[in-house]
Amino acid sequence: MLISHSLSFQYNTSNHFEFPDIVLDRGENLLILGESGIGKTTLLHLLAGLLKPASGRIEVGGVDLTRLNGKELDRFRGSQVGIVFQKPYFIQSLTLGENLQMIQTLGRKSIDIHAIQLLLDELGLFDKIHSKTHRLSQGEQQRAAIALALVNRPALILADEPTSALDDKNCSKVIKLLKHQTAKYGASLLLITHDHRLTCEFENSVTLQSQNP
Repeated sequence: MLISHSLSFQYNTSNHFEFPDIVLDRGENLLILGESGIGKTTLLHLLAGLLKPASGRIEVGGVDLTRLNGKELDRFRGSQVGIVFQKPYFIQSLTLGENLQMIQTLGRKSIDIHAIQLLLDELGLFDKIHSKTHRLSQGEQQRAAIALALVNRPALILADEPTSALDDKNCSKVIKLLKHQTAKYGASLLLITHDHRLTCEFENSVTLQSQNP
């Protein structure tokens, strides 16, 4: 499902990252650990096609992302890759349900209200479908961010520090929910974090090492 090989990225001459190769089969989960400044978010953005690598290749479902142009990447990402950002991004003027409809449209999917209702019900957010996202609690916003990543049923879910602002109880809840939902859709999950509480939740993990002096 996901293969990265000889991946590197350079912001400037003194800020250069080289990343370990990744092979993630469909339905598998992988935890990537690293301290702040190690390049975790950079790696996630590379794997999502949001950044172009200085070298190396990234394949998702047999498609080489490094060979796609901007519009092709947008279309592919919209249908095949779901991203849970560290800070959830919503259009504040829209309700939660409308935000999810927008994601369906951007992913070139037909608007499916029933699928949205079902997903929100599974995430305990059915009664929030008509709520503006800024009125959601922090925990509700985190679950809503998962809904945004899952609504188009992508093959790959990438999560960036989804538990960094959560206490132990909610941390465990969010991870179990994320793993359950990705498994339900047969997706692969790659989670990037500095949160060592998650090591017991994942069988497979990789720790990023510093490349800069």
